Amino acid sequence: MRFSPGESFDRYVIESLLGEGGMGEVYRAEDTRLRRKIALKVLRVAGEADSETWGRAVARMLREARAVAALSHPGIVAIYDVGELDGAPFIAMELVLGRALRELVGGDEPLGTRLRILLEIARALSAAHQAGLVHRDVKPENVVVRDDGAVKVLDFGIARKLARTSGDLLGPTADGALVTMTAEGALVGTPAYMAPEQIRGEDIDARADQFAWGVVAYELLAGKLPFRTDRGAVSLMASILSDEPPPLSSVPEGVWQILARALEKEPDARFASMDELAQNLHAFVTAEDTKAITSRRNVALAASGETRASAAASLEPPRPSRRPLVLAASLVVLLAVGGAVVGLRAPSVEGTPSPSALPAPAGPVPTAVTELPIPSTESAAARLAYREGLQAIRDATWETAVAAFDRARQADPGMAEAHLRYAALGAAFDIHAAREAFRKAIGLRASLSERGQAFLDAHEPVIQNDPPDVAASVRKFAAISAKWPGDAELVFWHARQLHFSQGNVDQEQVLALASRCVELDPQYADCWQTKQYALRPLGRYEEALAALDKCVEVSAGAVDCLHDKIAIVSMLGKCDVAAETARRWMAKEPSSPKPHMMLGGALFGAGEPEAAVRAALDQAERRFRSIGDLWHADDLAARRAMTFGEFTTGARIADAMASMTPPVPHEELFVYHLRTFARLELGDLEGAAAIADEYLVKSSLRAGVVMVDHMPDPTIFMHSLRLRAGKESRAEYEAARSSWLAKQDVSSDAKRRMAWDAAYGWPAHSPELAREALAEEGELMRLPAGEVDSGEAGRTGALGYVRLLVGREAEAVPYLEKATQFCPMLGSTLLYMHLQARLGMAREASGDKPGACSAYRAVLSRWSNPKESVTTREVEKRAKGLGCDVPAEGGLAGPRTPRLSNPNAG
Repeated sequence: MRFSPGESFDRYVIESLLGEGGMGEVYRAEDTRLRRKIALKVLRVAGEADSETWGRAVARMLREARAVAALSHPGIVAIYDVGELDGAPFIAMELVLGRALRELVGGDEPLGTRLRILLEIARALSAAHQAGLVHRDVKPENVVVRDDGAVKVLDFGIARKLARTSGDLLGPTADGALVTMTAEGALVGTPAYMAPEQIRGEDIDARADQFAWGVVAYELLAGKLPFRTDRGAVSLMASILSDEPPPLSSVPEGVWQILARALEKEPDARFASMDELAQNLHAFVTAEDTKAITSRRNVALAASGETRASAAASLEPPRPSRRPLVLAASLVVLLAVGGAVVGLRAPSVEGTPSPSALPAPAGPVPTAVTELPIPSTESAAARLAYREGLQAIRDATWETAVAAFDRARQADPGMAEAHLRYAALGAAFDIHAAREAFRKAIGLRASLSERGQAFLDAHEPVIQNDPPDVAASVRKFAAISAKWPGDAELVFWHARQLHFSQGNVDQEQVLALASRCVELDPQYADCWQTKQYALRPLGRYEEALAALDKCVEVSAGAVDCLHDKIAIVSMLGKCDVAAETARRWMAKEPSSPKPHMMLGGALFGAGEPEAAVRAALDQAERRFRSIGDLWHADDLAARRAMTFGEFTTGARIADAMASMTPPVPHEELFVYHLRTFARLELGDLEGAAAIADEYLVKSSLRAGVVMVDHMPDPTIFMHSLRLRAGKESRAEYEAARSSWLAKQDVSSDAKRRMAWDAAYGWPAHSPELAREALAEEGELMRLPAGEVDSGEAGRTGALGYVRLLVGREAEAVPYLEKATQFCPMLGSTLLYMHLQARLGMAREASGDKPGACSAYRAVLSRWSNPKESVTTREVEKRAKGLGCDVPAEGGLAGPRTPRLSNPNAG
């Protein structure tokens, strides 16, 4: 019984039927765990096959599928999962969108294009042979040319049709040249592409695939098969056994020599391996037209020290004496024993090919992360989980990758690479678990490859150090990405670590690395995400959004890119786009708390009713708790309370979090921010100063402050709280500030502005401190005359607030207006409300009553309890003094808040 679209099979949701055969169907489906499209082959027992035959066929197929799953080559369709569910065996495979090679036969593609396709097929087969696998059914139907030109070889002996009996091999509906069989005791392969030894029922090895490749190559280049097909299957096989293929005059002589040698009747007369064949063919894949290819023929084929004549002679197919071929006898053997069934076995190639004399390709060979070798292991489960993890890395689904590598290391505790990758990615979620895994990887270091050991060494400064030494990691990744320049993953990590380092980051360099990563592997979603990381600080937001759209295009599961898109559109004030993106994320990852949290923030920014905002945030909190993430559940609860002016509740939750260990060290800063902010709003300056003392003591015990993104260092702000509370003298405050500034890197505009914000803008709370901040603007901010800072809202707001404090209200308005033109998400709602209050004060002092009332309403619509907030008390007093039409306590005057950032509203 077929599946219908929308039905589920294990973790796969069926989307459509792609094809069917005697052993089941192939569906297009979505893997709900990896959040990507796959091809799902589900096998059904054939009605005419007995249970014993079926059982043997299925067991062999699953065994072969697991063997193929260990392959890692861009030209071979990847197998993600193999198993059985309710008695139905299944295989989850890479979904390849493109055209079957069959569609190109007889077409008008340039000769260079066809030769490139044949070379990629040869390389894929070579990789399989080196792994001990023989395809057995190479034909145009089993090759797909993807839309981007990449070539994929399908069906490594996985889905053949069960024959009815050994005496009815071709079946009543057979079309000689196109029938494929694979039952025990039956002919294996498609007759038109079978090697002579395969037809004779002899044992075959990798050279049978070489013969089949030769037939495919001939057909693609000539538009027809090299042997007779006009008299049915028996005549076809007779022609393969006895006839010589007609020479091709339409291709360079050297190409024909390669084909003729691959099509030799005797295996010993063919190339020793597909690798040797590919090395020779590579010389001709240098242009898209015959003339250019022909002009390079003799030079490319000439080996070192050989003349052109001897080089050409070396490719001349040897002509060993052949034993007479008696068609009748061969067919008797074939029909008597049903052909020898050849499983996946090691190719019997004598020796190793001599080094190629051909020139190496220009530039590094691109290597995707999914093309990296699978670690040696006896555990099939570990191998499959590790492969799944690599694919999840490429798809930018880190949580999925971490879970996959965790399964791999559980299945094989000795798999060092699984421990290492779990640590490298898991450090972003839980540094403590990551360090434990990293220590295990260190203990197994000797089993890592040279690249693996370098990868471990480059991560060590970040995972093992507290705080992380990102600069050291950058230096190490720069060295190893130079050593393996085609390795896309190493280039990605170099770019990522550079972007997040604490020094003078050159975002143009980050952008160059990310662009190089994209060139090496356009399907590597993390490279597109890193590209937007570099574009955002450069102010190139539209390009950053385009990069994020590309990220989601290449990986439907790259929800981190949706998160970053929300961040950008929120900064641009596009709350509606932020909400739509959050819902899109929610559809992809319905069980995750994060999209619900982002949706709540977007709805808040859009001025939606409190009930709608709370509903989204409540869903997020429940999901955090259901997965055991109590830290983020409590963090969300504290922020939600403060978002609606419930500072007593927010302070209580945040205080309780102080005894918890954050999953990632920098998140501790957020708790200190929440605790001090709540105390200030409650009018408890002494309590805020006590928390500042706690922070400063703890930070002094650390080697440095762990920062995140562009959040300013809170050290001087904490000193300013002590100054306000009378716990620190002005001289002590200035000394602390001078000491802090002396340690800062102010060699770039971005770093200078961050230093100004942390040392002057954020801590300013009095006209005196505001005047000092203005005095340092020229040195640290260095804004062109008349320009309003277009960076972080907090910094731009601080530029306005210090002007407000010194009585320059008219100058403050444009800064504060610009600072409020963003969509506040849950992490920035407190900042947004303060900026609205300050904007109202600046407009009021400038004589703009409607503008002031609009800003005041924005505050009072959310913070309506004056007992809970000093800001609410001040704003309420001012609004009443102006005669503003303010909302009643606990709700809005109308169904929705007016657009908060519109200075003309109200």
